[in-house]
Amino acid sequence: MIGDNGAMVKRPRSALPGAGRWWSRTRGLPREVHEAFVASLDLPSSSPAPRILARAETPDGVCIGGPALLSYGNTAHWTHVGWHQIERGGWNVETARLRWTLYGGQQGFVELSQPGRLPELFRERVAASIVLEKFVPLQGGRGVTIVGRRDLGKSDAPIIWHTTLGRGLSWDADGVQEVADTALAQVQAEYDIA
Repeated sequence: MIGDNGAMVKRPRSALPGAGRWWSRTRGLPREVHEAFVASLDLPSSSPAPRILARAETPDGVCIGGPALLSYGNTAHWTHVGWHQIERGGWNVETARLRWTLYGGQQGFVELSQPGRLPELFRERVAASIVLEKFVPLQGGRGVTIVGRRDLGKSDAPIIWHTTLGRGLSWDADGVQEVADTALAQVQAEYDIA
């Protein structure tokens, strides 16, 4: 921009058209929704609010994908799920739902009015939390999958180990638990991770 005296004048970034909208920490969330979201995280006062990597509208609020959490709610209530807690899940375009199953079997979903980039971020963040994944055959082509996961919100988080049986196997079958435990111990020893 040229000033009154003919010299170049640099406008501050905040004066640029649309500045502060697409790159802001709030990603366009209304102030009261963002404040409720941050308050629900119970962060120390010195901690900055987490970045919002993607967001989508839900019938009764908003769903937010952050570096460490999938969060959904509104000004009254928020639910947070760590990416490392999700065993499996994904986007179903027919039902317009993002579904997941946690380790332990608990299921959840959130309906998204306009999913945007959230389904892609869901896959990326769940995969990013996986440190190690190894299939160990038990009976023919069936077996157990051993997975080491890390909480993406903590740089010093320990690895959390999970064993998941393939279809057609049961933890109640003779020897399955013992073989799975032995395989887990071997994987931990192999990678020197305890």
